[in-house]
Amino acid sequence: MTGTLVGAVEAGGTKFRCAVVSSDLTIVDSCSLPTTDPDITLATVVEFFGRSEPVAALGIASFGPVDLDPDSPGYGSIRDTPKPGWSGAPILSRLSEALSVPAGIQTDVEAAAVAEQALGPEPRPRRLAYVTVGTGIGAAVVVDGTPWRGRHHSELGHIPVRRVAGDDYPGRCPFHGDCLEGMACGPAIAERWGIDPADAGGRDDIWQLEASYLAQLVRVLTYSFAPDRVVFGGGVGARPGLAEMIRAATRTELGGYADYGTGDDAFVTAPALGNDSGLLGAALLARSRLED
Repeated sequence: MTGTLVGAVEAGGTKFRCAVVSSDLTIVDSCSLPTTDPDITLATVVEFFGRSEPVAALGIASFGPVDLDPDSPGYGSIRDTPKPGWSGAPILSRLSEALSVPAGIQTDVEAAAVAEQALGPEPRPRRLAYVTVGTGIGAAVVVDGTPWRGRHHSELGHIPVRRVAGDDYPGRCPFHGDCLEGMACGPAIAERWGIDPADAGGRDDIWQLEASYLAQLVRVLTYSFAPDRVVFGGGVGARPGLAEMIRAATRTELGGYADYGTGDDAFVTAPALGNDSGLLGAALLARSRLED
């Protein structure tokens, strides 16, 4: 595959990122565009690849829920989502057919988890969990480079959480109200506190509360999957200093029972690949399509 270029798309609820990536995983061209309605957004993605150097395959890291069952008639399409207009949007088929290349799709968190495990610092963990906190909350677990899936991909952002004492915010999830996503996603922070998370700066009261909710997810991950590392990314999750707060809150949350090494400073971390985890994961998925 020397010299072969692949396409990568990170499809987010707020924005899409597109890239042409070389065989050594260098991003040689990229663009970012707002997520509007499916027709406009996907047409803009096709336009980007049309004016870039040709790619041999495409990998898509998509926001969810997304149909990942190859035997399903809706394979590669967005399932029911609160994102207006996107329920049923056929992301995979639309882009694959427009570019006439083999393509694959994963959730954005699955792709990010694969990239963090494959390309992150040594020693690389065999079992890694990745959590993205932004417009929504998603999580994935990768074991030896393969995402764990059940009947569908996991929706750990919608686990029930114990309300932190004194927090009377009702939650904003349209399905469950006060699930983890409803209590701790970026829009929930903005609505609860009346401030954009990007402007919250040194408001430790905001971030300690956020860490208290996210540590409950780390507890679920620890006792369900016993990962070697939990990585927090996304516009909110990768905020400098938040991983350390989550790590401290996790120790309290676990209460000393079967902590599986959570006292290690490398157990809860920010992404080693920064904002490019999902995009590089999509590139790895595209490369795998050339090997099929």
